[in-house]
Amino acid sequence: MKKKAIIFSIVVILLVSILILKFVPLGTKKEFMGASLISLEIPKLSSIDSECCMYSATFKTLRSSTIIKKELDKIMDKYEKVTCNDQEYYYDHSQDVTITEYGVDSGLILSKFYITYTKGNYCE
Repeated sequence: MKKKAIIFSIVVILLVSILILKFVPLGTKKEFMGASLISLEIPKLSSIDSECCMYSATFKTLRSSTIIKKELDKIMDKYEKVTCNDQEYYYDHSQDVTITEYGVDSGLILSKFYITYTKGNYCE
């Protein structure tokens, strides 16, 4: 009887942890980008998967693509929106960096997201 209660408790804790991990916003953190020497704000519990071409990075996370998309949208809302060539970009004054593109790719276990950026205000 005691073993069943312990196993049941462990299963419940694991299920609740997975639900929180996948569907609850957990905030953001700064990730230092070695090639470009800047820090990007990204959703917590994410880590860099690859950095390419000095101004593009891909991240991986166990979190759901839906919640990652919402958290990335919140991050972009913090930046100044600049528009040129009929396209909207996100300018970070503090680091003098423009986010030119971002997106999320859903995976069965791992979701990935990418951020493409450039130094300076892209529209000037």
